[in-house]
Parts: sequence; structure tokens; C-alpha cells
Amino acid sequence: MSQEQHEAVCVGCGSPLQSQDEQAPGFVPNSAIGKANVQCRRCFRIRNYGEFLPVQVSERAYQEQVAQIFDNPGLVLYVIDVFDLSGSLVPNLARFVMNSEVVVVVNKVDLLPKGIHYEALSDWILEQVRATRVEAKEVLFVSAASTEGMDQLIHRVGDVTDKPIYVVGMANTGKSTLLNAIAKRFEVQNDPYTVSRRPGTTLALSKFQVEGPTGPLTFVDTPGLVHGTRVIDRLCADCLKRAVPDARIRPKVYQLNPEQTLFLGGFARLDFEAGVRQPIVLYISNQLPVHRSKLERAEIIWEQHRDDILQVPCTECRTSFDDLKAHPIQSTRTGQRVPNGTIPVSGRGRDIVIPGLGWITLSGATFRGRLWLPSWLDPALRPRLVGDLTRSREGFSS
Repeated sequence: MSQEQHEAVCVGCGSPLQSQDEQAPGFVPNSAIGKANVQCRRCFRIRNYGEFLPVQVSERAYQEQVAQIFDNPGLVLYVIDVFDLSGSLVPNLARFVMNSEVVVVVNKVDLLPKGIHYEALSDWILEQVRATRVEAKEVLFVSAASTEGMDQLIHRVGDVTDKPIYVVGMANTGKSTLLNAIAKRFEVQNDPYTVSRRPGTTLALSKFQVEGPTGPLTFVDTPGLVHGTRVIDRLCADCLKRAVPDARIRPKVYQLNPEQTLFLGGFARLDFEAGVRQPIVLYISNQLPVHRSKLERAEIIWEQHRDDILQVPCTECRTSFDDLKAHPIQSTRTGQRVPNGTIPVSGRGRDIVIPGLGWITLSGATFRGRLWLPSWLDPALRPRLVGDLTRSREGFSS
């Protein structure tokens, strides 16, 4: 592997190396300047001690760097987290990749429950990406962690020897893990990129080159954008261990009666105010505590039991999740209107997605209630991923 750089940069996160400011990205002792394959102090601590020094790339700096794709087009691997499809879409990406070929790489498919035919998501994912004006032509499904689908990805990029291969995506979609998995396929001995649970590990463009079957392949990692509009964007490393899945999801099914409440840790609260007894399915981390209570006790639990029952987020992260906003939910019959601002759930059911946390599946049975989320967090509505989107599109109506 060789590094193509005009200046000395950290091999782990791409930050220009410097020895003047210990708090700034790319800091190394002065004695390390000029040496080959240097890690900055931040990457060294992440890799060896699990520490994380929070540094985020501003949207302006991110766009300045990603603009290089427009000036030097290539193949763009647009990495999306299968567990957070809506939260993975990069705002304003279209103008930077309009001259490049775009392949959507849906990562972390090993987290989905067994038996899901995720390949059937291709058409729907392309629709969502194209709605942002990114003209993607193809969808690949992979797990960088388990190497599932990597053979197809390696075959796809194997003959791209005449242009750069960019890897772009929101923070925490697994871009650096994916690049490390690619590097291993080409027998690179050490992981070239630093990986952490915390969003925003990669801070600048960083290249590495390997010898492909028909010539050299140049991969370019890009910073992950942190918008602050997902649950994971506002959590410490310990809270992320509970909130972000790291193993195959086991759906949690609750038979809920009217006047009952479900707490998803201290992140979200679902009130079932009226309707008929029905199953509520949660697709969230296996480690995230869920608590069911009577609706009349919901306020007491929120005020008095955030440490012992709800458990996460911790006191350090909690201030971002204190101010909750109610989103009314109402099931509908065909053609029925619901009040403005109400989440409509059709008779065939819907997923209510909580960006960066997971989703709640409602069956479509009679339901009236509220979903309480932090005021800065907006839910997304979609057809059921398990049961609709992962089936054949033939005969499906949204």
C-alpha cells in the first residue's frame, strides 16, 4: 500500500500532521514529523486505549473537501447504514457527485433479523437516493464487519484503475470499516483507517492505493458528516454501546393495550391512548432497555427513574434529551384525513423511524397516541421494512 499525499497526514483519519496545538486535529510530537505512516495522537489513543477526543468536521469544511469529487470525478461508493436508511442520506451531495458514477453501498446488513430478503430493498433505496437528486445506478448490500457481500463489491471496483474510488457517507455508517475490509481483501496487513463507535472519526480526505487485478486502485476516504439530527450524534461512547446495535437485531414484540406506554430507554416514549389491543414491534439495539407502564405513570417514570429503569442516556448526555416534543399518531382508513402534524398509519401498517436509534412498527389496527421525542429529532414514516419493503415490489402499494 502506498499513500498519495501532497502533505504529511495521519494515516488513520487524514488530518494534516502538526505539532503546535495539542487540541487540534493531527497533533503529533515534533519528533514524528517527517516519518512515514504516522498516526496522530487522537487515532493512537482510539486504536490502543479506546479513548475518543471529540473533533467534528463542520459542514462548510466537509463540503470544501467533498467538492474535490466534482473537480476530479470517479466512482463514488455512497455508504448507507441499513439500520438508519433515512438518517444516512447526505444533504446536498448531488452537486458534488453529478459528474461521477454512483453506487449505493448498504452496509451492516448482518444487523437485520434473520430471514429478511434485503435485496428486495434495492428499488426503494434507489427511489430514496434519487429523491435527493443523486443519480445512483446500482445498490450493493454488504457487511464490512462480517464480510457478507464483499466479493460482489470487490468485483465491482476491481477494474476501476483510471479514476479515484471515493467512499462517502454520513458519520457512523461504517465507511472506515468498509475500507479496512477492502484493504484486507488486497492483502494489506494493517488496517489503514481508524475505527470508533463515535461518529466523526475520519476528519479529512485520505487516500490509499492497492494493486488490483488489472492495475492500481486508488481509494479515497472522506469525512463523515455529523448533522446533530440523529440520536447517535449526541451520545458518549458508553451510551453508544447501549443504543447502537453491534449484533443481529432481535425484534421486541409487545402486546399493548390502550392507556399503556413504552419507553425506549430515555430517548423516546410511545403513548397508546386509544384503540384496540395490538402488537407493537421495536427494531432497536438488543442492549437498549425497554419499559412498559401504565400511561398514568409515564410522567413519574420519566421524572424519577431515568437512572435505574430507563438507564440511558447517561447524565452527561441527558441534557440533549430532556426537552421532549409530542408527535400525534393516528391510524387511518383509505382516504381518511388526519389533522396536520399527525403521523398517519394506514391499514397495512407503517414503520415510524427514529433516526439513529431504530424504528417502531405499527400493525395498522386502530391506534391513537403520541410519540415523544427530543425537540430537535424528527421521526420519519415509511412502509414496513419487514413485511413490505423486503418483499417483491410486484403488487405492492405504498
